[in-house]
Amino acid sequence: MPDFRAGDLVTTAIDGLRVRQRPGLTGNVVTGLLPLGAELQVVMGSIPTDELGWYLVADADPVDPEFGEGWIAAGFEPDAWLTPTGETAGETPFLASFAFTGDADNGPVEIGPGDHAIRWVAVDPEGTSCRFAVSLAEGSGDPVPAIRATIGNDLVPGTLQPGAFDALGVRGQAFVRVVSDCAWTLVIERVVEPEPTESP
Repeated sequence: MPDFRAGDLVTTAIDGLRVRQRPGLTGNVVTGLLPLGAELQVVMGSIPTDELGWYLVADADPVDPEFGEGWIAAGFEPDAWLTPTGETAGETPFLASFAFTGDADNGPVEIGPGDHAIRWVAVDPEGTSCRFAVSLAEGSGDPVPAIRATIGNDLVPGTLQPGAFDALGVRGQAFVRVVSDCAWTLVIERVVEPEPTESP
């Protein structure tokens, strides 16, 4: 399976890929079939579901069909369904994404001022039950617990909202520790304030 990170630009290598609301072949379809060469920005992944690896992607192509975000199957190398462009998005709120099965230490991630959030997805590869816990550490400081969840027999998404993230008090060079027996992926993102709109 191809390996991508948050902000990577990729293109579809086959015609007719579907973008889904959640990882898996039974997820609701977000948009029509993507054409060959459609450009996408990786948000996070991959997560294994239905014997495929899935990435959360954002539309980065001005050509129809248009969509915001959705999950897409990546296929397997050497004939993967998504291929790298070798470029990353210039302006992106996605600071870093990580994916693994089991425990992992990741970072550092530069967390600046402003609101941030962590989005995550976890699933038990055995289809029974697993645990998922995330802590953040500023530099060489002690880890601060951020997320703790027990995952049942289905894929579970979650979000550490900006208010909860700010309460952790972690800024600057941060390290992310995951203690888990799940397959999981997460993305740390800067929360962008919506542009003000003029009233009619």
